[in-house]
Amino acid sequence: MKPNTLRNLLLTKLITICLLFISAAESGAEAPDLDGSNWQLTRLKVLGGFEFSPEEPGNYVLNFRSENRLTGTSDCNEISGSWLQEGFNLRFEPFRSSRKLCAPGSLHNNLILYLRDCVEFSIVNGNIIVTTSTPDIEIEFEAR
Repeated sequence: MKPNTLRNLLLTKLITICLLFISAAESGAEAPDLDGSNWQLTRLKVLGGFEFSPEEPGNYVLNFRSENRLTGTSDCNEISGSWLQEGFNLRFEPFRSSRKLCAPGSLHNNLILYLRDCVEFSIVNGNIIVTTSTPDIEIEFEAR
């Protein structure tokens, strides 16, 4: 790809992202209440920009229960704890997972590692994107 073409492509993407942020700010979009919602993993973006999608999304589930109880599964393990939401800010405190050894190819270890450090979420095309305190980490879930 020619340098000018690449520069123009990057500039176009940057402008698009800026416009999306401005549009969201102007619309005063309110964060949806996660209480009672259930989500399954569709994509996990980790350090280095590597992306993974589960073969069985239903094996990776977050359930936001009443009274801020969190339940779910991460492959062969159970998730539990509490969730705290303030607008688009999101934290899991405490966050627990059972410690079974899942089959090779499992996304469990990465998912649990990054979910512990989540700080906020956004809604994109009906999916929830969870981000962490580590830049460039994204965990995408779809409604279940």
